[in-house]
Amino acid sequence: MNLFLKILTGILLFFAPFSFAAAEPWSFSVLQGGILTGVLLLVFSRREIVVTPPLKWLALTGAFVVAYTCLQCAFTQTLLDTPAWHPATLARLYSLEHVCLFVTYILLLFLTANVWQSFRDSRQLLLLIVLCGFAVGLCALGLQKGEYIRFFTGVKGGFGPFLNRNHAGMFLTLCALGTLGYAWTAWKAPRPLYARRKGELFLRLGFLALVFAGLCALTVATRSRGGMLSLAAGLFAYAFLCTGFIPQNPKTRLKGLLLTVGVLLVTAALVWVNKDAINAFAGRVSPVSVEIRQMLYAAAWDMIQIYPWWGIGVGAMPVAITSFMAHPLNEYVERLHCDWLEMWLGLGTVGFAVALAGAGISLWLLLRRMKRLETQKQFLFAALLSAVLAMCIGSGVDFHFFIPANAFLFFVLLGLACAPSYHKGHVHSIRAGLGLKIALCILCAAVFYLPAQKTIAWRLFLFGKGLNPQSRIVYYERALSHYPSPRYALRTGLAYYNYARQASDKEEARLYYQKALDIAVYYLRQYPQEKELSQLYMRAYYRLRETT
Repeated sequence: MNLFLKILTGILLFFAPFSFAAAEPWSFSVLQGGILTGVLLLVFSRREIVVTPPLKWLALTGAFVVAYTCLQCAFTQTLLDTPAWHPATLARLYSLEHVCLFVTYILLLFLTANVWQSFRDSRQLLLLIVLCGFAVGLCALGLQKGEYIRFFTGVKGGFGPFLNRNHAGMFLTLCALGTLGYAWTAWKAPRPLYARRKGELFLRLGFLALVFAGLCALTVATRSRGGMLSLAAGLFAYAFLCTGFIPQNPKTRLKGLLLTVGVLLVTAALVWVNKDAINAFAGRVSPVSVEIRQMLYAAAWDMIQIYPWWGIGVGAMPVAITSFMAHPLNEYVERLHCDWLEMWLGLGTVGFAVALAGAGISLWLLLRRMKRLETQKQFLFAALLSAVLAMCIGSGVDFHFFIPANAFLFFVLLGLACAPSYHKGHVHSIRAGLGLKIALCILCAAVFYLPAQKTIAWRLFLFGKGLNPQSRIVYYERALSHYPSPRYALRTGLAYYNYARQASDKEEARLYYQKALDIAVYYLRQYPQEKELSQLYMRAYYRLRETT
């Protein structure tokens, strides 16, 4: 069973980036279904589940966020209501969707730490990450202008198999840091292992060096400033960890740290001096991208001032931010382009502070553990921590935690850092009794339900778009019954409105204008600041008056 779970993890690792970063509802459902299946197989095939100190604190932090979000879902309000004195959400549907996401990634941590327990297992999984990065890199190298995306979806843009170049840059960064850690462990392996196979060792190291250099170059080739920042941060973090923890001689350690600080300062100065050239290289000569982010951050900060303690509900930002923006955008705002600010806005100061404290304790436990490891393990462990830090820094200027391919790889690397191999003597276990197994089955079914419903709705809207107006309405109504989001409600209301405009019979036109008006009224009561729903309401109202 352990071998099967390893194969399943490897398949999901390759599936995530090549399914358009698993960002489409169908691909996330497949990824989530694979993770939940692996967790259930793990629990039913073992009597005990291994828990290490950092894994325990991460699980407690995730459980708090899930419980806090569920509490928000128990109380809903709108932007027209006075902010509640207790946790509440502005969009229960979106908050529940995020609960499903959080639970899935918590279970992924347990799956990784329990399946890939030993140091040898860690190296095996890192080798899979190396090969995955190599495959994604080859695809990106040959299809840099988004031909992969255009061939399958018809959508222009992207980089390799990723729709967004920023997310591609982060995925390649994580793979590059994983490759770096794997290469150092191969180099620092006991010499007797390679005494008779020096040729094999140099061949392997040459391949790893080539892959690492290629992944770094491709991260730069994405022209993503966030990706380049994350890569630089990960490399410097790796240098700091290796020089600050591994050398036994204090003088050697001090020299290494001073050299790393010097290179960091020189690099920062060069970046600052050449920032215009970097922006030109990234295709960001126009300040529009920065201005839009600044506008979103300012709007989020204004909302935090109104909902300072309890937040607006995790995931509720899209239904609230429009009325706080200085200028309207043509595109629907799905993410704030700063995961940390978005989580602060969603959880409020109280929830966000508790979550940060839990994550900080976990990081402290991981750093404290690194000094007691064997040298070979230290090089690999430093790469895992550097990748975690790189993702955390990159998420300050983008939304990588909500891109399943990047989040999946991040939590796999974090799960490896929490594996028993690095925490011997501090490992606990949870007995997988019948009660736990039944509860886990119920939990997996519950967290899979809503994403599956979203996938069904997405499929109905996708296929209904190409049908005649009447059949399209039938498909849209069915989709909305599965996933009643304001965006899907708007598309259904517009289908009613457009059908009424083309109807030759006056009574039929009146009927569908009334349907468009009713759906706009129903959803505006829940989301009163939705601009496009308000426009649909006004148009349907005046058309209905004209036909009576």
